[in-house]
Amino acid sequence: MFASDRNRDKIEITTTDSVNEPADFDTAISTTGYGLFNVLLLLAVLPIAWTAVFDTTSGGFILASAEYDFELTFFRKGMFVAFPYIGMTTTAFIWDYITPYISMKILFIFALLGDSILNIVSSGVRSFYIYLLIKFISGIFVGGPLALVMTYLMEFHSARYKPHFTTWTGFLFAIANIIPAAIAFAILPLDWHIDILGQDYDAWRIYLLICSILPVIGLVTATMLPESPKYLMATGRSDAALKLLRRMYCMNTRQPADTFPIKALFVRQKTRPMLKESLERMRISLYNTKMLLASHLSAFCFVSFLQFGSMLGFHIMRLWVPQLFIIVSNFDEKNWTPKERQPTFCELLDPRVTLPGRQYLNCSNFDDVFFRWTTYPVIYQNSTVIALSAVIFSFLAGFIMTTKLRKQIIMITALLISVASSFGINWAQTPPYMLTLAAAVIVTTRIAGNIVTAVNVDVIPVPLRDTSINILTTIGNLAAIVGNLIFSALLETECLTAFIGMGCFFFVCLCISLFFPQSVKESPAKPTEVSTKS
Repeated sequence: MFASDRNRDKIEITTTDSVNEPADFDTAISTTGYGLFNVLLLLAVLPIAWTAVFDTTSGGFILASAEYDFELTFFRKGMFVAFPYIGMTTTAFIWDYITPYISMKILFIFALLGDSILNIVSSGVRSFYIYLLIKFISGIFVGGPLALVMTYLMEFHSARYKPHFTTWTGFLFAIANIIPAAIAFAILPLDWHIDILGQDYDAWRIYLLICSILPVIGLVTATMLPESPKYLMATGRSDAALKLLRRMYCMNTRQPADTFPIKALFVRQKTRPMLKESLERMRISLYNTKMLLASHLSAFCFVSFLQFGSMLGFHIMRLWVPQLFIIVSNFDEKNWTPKERQPTFCELLDPRVTLPGRQYLNCSNFDDVFFRWTTYPVIYQNSTVIALSAVIFSFLAGFIMTTKLRKQIIMITALLISVASSFGINWAQTPPYMLTLAAAVIVTTRIAGNIVTAVNVDVIPVPLRDTSINILTTIGNLAAIVGNLIFSALLETECLTAFIGMGCFFFVCLCISLFFPQSVKESPAKPTEVSTKS
C-alpha cells in the first residue's frame, strides 16, 4: 500500500470489545495460525487452479486426432494451441484493477461457469474457426480470474507461512500438467463412437468432454469458498471478517472460537469512487513500470529475455511432442527408399513416408489431404512420463538453487542441455533417442523458467517485484503464442530450421545467462516514498 493511499483513506474502528485494542490484517491473520483450515482451502482450490492448465494443455493432445475433422495444416495446429494464450494475454491487465471491488470468489464462480460451458461446447463444434473463438474466450477466463488463485490463497496466510506454503502449493498446481496426458493415454487410442444429441462423438471429442469435468468440479468447490478476510476488511464487513478469522483459529488450533485473542479490527473506509480508485491504481502501476525500466533496466531485460526463451521452448515442445511422435509412429518403412541409412526426424515427419499417406501418393493434390492417424497408447504414456519428470525435477531443483552461484550453474547447465538437444534431435538415430532429446528440452526449459522467477526475486526490489512478475507472466504467454505460430509455420516449410532455430535461440539465452545481474537488498520504503510524490 502506498503512503498516498493511506493518507486518503479514513480509518474506522469496528470493535466487539472496547477493552481490546483493534488489530490490522497482518496481526489478525498471523494469530489464526496454520492447520486444517488452510489444508482444506488448498484442496478446494486445486480444481480451480488445474482448470487453467487443462485449458492450455488439452489441445496439444488432440492435434493428430482432430486433423481430419478440422482440416488442420501444421500452421493451423499452431493456431490451435496458441489461441488460449492469446486470450490470456489480451485481457490480463484488466483484472488487477477490478479485484479490489469484486470478490475473487465471485470471479472464480463466473469464470468457471463460463469455462465449463465453453469446454462442453468445444467438444461438439465442427468449425475450426468457432473452436478458435471458444478457446480465445476460454483463455480470457483462465488468464484472468483463474490466475488469481494463488493471490486468493495468500490472503489466508501470514508472512511466516507464505514461503513454505507457496513452494508446496506450486508443486501441487504443477501436477495438473500430468493429468491431461494420463487421460489422453486412457481415452484417445480407443475407437469410440458415441451418439450424443444426434452427433457422433469419437475419442478426441470424448476426451474434451472428460477434461471439461474439472471446471465443473471447480465451480462446485468455488461456491463453497469463503470470502478472503482481507477483502471483507477492505469492504467494511468487519463482523464477517472477524467471524471468519475466529473460524480459522478454531480449526487450526483446535481451540474454542471465543478464545480468539483479537476482538477488534482496523477497517479501511474508502472515500474515493471506484473509477477514480482504478485510475489511481493504473497510474501507480504505470509509474512502477517506469521506475522498473529506468532504475533496473539491465536486470529486468536479463530476466525478461530468459523468461521468453525458457517459456518458448517449454510451451512448444510440451504441446507438440504428442503430435510429432504420432506422425513418427506412423512411419512407412516400405516407402523409405534410402535403405542404407535411418531417416532423420524431419524426414520422419514427411507425410509422404507415413502409412496413412501411402494411398494418396499418386494424387496431384497430396498437400491438401488430411489424414486419420493411428494413435498408439505408448505416445501418451511417454507424454505422461515427460510431464511427471518436468514437475519432479523442476521441484527438486528449487531446493538446491539457494545461492546465486548455484542458480547460475543450474541455469547454464539446463540451457546447455536444451541447445544440444535441439541441435541433435533431427539426427538422433532412432525415435527413442529423439523422444529423449525432446523430453530433455521440456524438462530443462521448465527448470530454467523456475530459476528466472527466483532470480527476479533477487534482482528486483520489493516495491517493484509484483510489477515485474506480472510483466514476466505476460512475456511467458507471448512466448507461447510466438513460439507455437513460428514453429508450426517452419514445420510446414523448413522443418530443420524449426529445430535449429530453437537451438540457436537457446544458445543466445545461454550466452546471456553467463552475465547474472547483481542482487539488490533494498528497503521497500524508499521507492514507495518516491511513488507518492509523483
